[in-house]
Amino acid sequence: MPDWRSHEAQGRPGTDREPAAEADLLTVRDLRIGFGAGPAIVDGVDLDLGRGRLTCLVGESGSGKSLTALSLMRLLPPGARVSAEAMAFEGRDLLALTERGMERLRGNRLAMIFQEPMTSLNPTLTVGAQIGEALVVHRGLSRAEARAEALALLERVQIPAARERLDAYPHQLSGGMRQRVMIAIALACRPALLVADEPTTALDVTVQSQILALVDALREELGTAVLFITHNLAVVAEIADDVVVMYAGRVVERGSRDAIFSDPLHPYTLALFAALPRSGDVGRRLASIDGQVPSPRSMPVGCRFAPRCPFAVDRCRREAPPLGDLRPGHAAACWRAPIEEHVG
Repeated sequence: MPDWRSHEAQGRPGTDREPAAEADLLTVRDLRIGFGAGPAIVDGVDLDLGRGRLTCLVGESGSGKSLTALSLMRLLPPGARVSAEAMAFEGRDLLALTERGMERLRGNRLAMIFQEPMTSLNPTLTVGAQIGEALVVHRGLSRAEARAEALALLERVQIPAARERLDAYPHQLSGGMRQRVMIAIALACRPALLVADEPTTALDVTVQSQILALVDALREELGTAVLFITHNLAVVAEIADDVVVMYAGRVVERGSRDAIFSDPLHPYTLALFAALPRSGDVGRRLASIDGQVPSPRSMPVGCRFAPRCPFAVDRCRREAPPLGDLRPGHAAACWRAPIEEHVG
């Protein structure tokens, strides 16, 4: 069996600290999302986000990561069915809030950065106007005060020539600068929770690294909790405190960054690590995961990863395994985990 533990997390120091003893900032229990009369696409997701911690939500495209994030913001399209045993943010039931109540939260205590800033920013408004809007609406600043604060925010997210950029339009900025503007807008009201939906995917590696460092530094400075959605395990290794692995709408593994990287328990997590390139692999074919994520209309019975899993047995194909702790604070949904016990 390959040595999965060679993928040691190399992120910032201190990410192995224990979660705060106080109540979680966000608690989600048994989240289910579907559309029309179809089956649940997101099925039974639980999340716990502690104050000031950075949690990475990981998985392939089609795993339900973005739907989960959008449900927290109540931004799913019409026709979506959302239910949960609990979806509590700072003690508020997000599903019970009126739309006006959600509007008071969004962009204020609860903020989001989207994957593609060019389609998220208004092309007809200047950068300064777009940052200033949140400051006027949520913090009650005057236009002059909002402009001054917008300048300070642009400087905080390290945009060069910030004063000139205030009057620029989105198309006049590079992709990296547009994403910095999105971060400035998201942080304008000092949110308690920032949801970042693959915010570095469209950026080159150098700019991606700068954006990751910026998000992490601002998190440390403001004490903001971050739910960071990504499919990139290198990003997870760099910034995560906690990791939640999703597959086909279900959480299959959950634990601290160090636990996931040193002792992955679920076959899907193992397969993700196996697909990572390693130094010395020049000229060698990269590993891949056979098959593809199932369609929401044809989800397999039992474990949804079973059709692609080399360790699956009949029980895996018949019964869905519950998510349970196999190590202290480290949970997996697999009848055969830990896999090393079944491999010679």
